[in-house]
Amino acid sequence: MLSKKEVIRLYNDGLTIRWRRKRHPQQLKGEYDPVGFEVHIYTPHLTSEHDRDMTLLHEFVHARDDRKGLPNNRTCYPRVEREAEATHQRRPGVLALIKELYEI
Repeated sequence: MLSKKEVIRLYNDGLTIRWRRKRHPQQLKGEYDPVGFEVHIYTPHLTSEHDRDMTLLHEFVHARDDRKGLPNNRTCYPRVEREAEATHQRRPGVLALIKELYEI
């Protein structure tokens, strides 16, 4: 599960969140850009606050994995999704910290 310590490390390393108002061509809700060290959230594809929160956690897991040198492609999507859900359910403070740090 994603931890507060990992979120703080990503924040201190300069991870940014970019809120995109345009639709993603492949209808993605979010994506992690390792080159720019950015999380992109595509607001037109979000259906609720919960959807936004889960997308944030999902992309933060991708960013954390990238920093650890772990594979970060479409094949890991199910694992990343499970980890985001587990973090949401068992560690609500992680999402609260992301919202606080990034003023969401």
